[in-house]
Amino acid sequence: MSAQPVHDPRYDPEAILRALPEKWRPVFLAQYHEAWEVAREPGEYHRLPEVLNLWWLNSIAFADPTYDQRAEEAAGSSGEVVPLEEAIPDWDERLARIRRK
Repeated sequence: MSAQPVHDPRYDPEAILRALPEKWRPVFLAQYHEAWEVAREPGEYHRLPEVLNLWWLNSIAFADPTYDQRAEEAAGSSGEVVPLEEAIPDWDERLARIRRK
């Protein structure tokens, strides 16, 4: 007996649409269609799964009832501020690796 592939909603545009609040659906669809077109080029195949995964993560964030409030706070810098070096402890090493490349 062979194992059947497990359906992964992160890469399912319909699952993402169902999970998104109505106001975000047109934005998702526009980016999905753009990624679909770009992904037709051989070197750009990765664009579509990247966009789908990003929007799946967005749908999780948007499900939080405090998302809009937190986004406004972040945009207005009225929320809690954490220095980048504290939020990403190895930030300096990452930056140095990128600069070496």
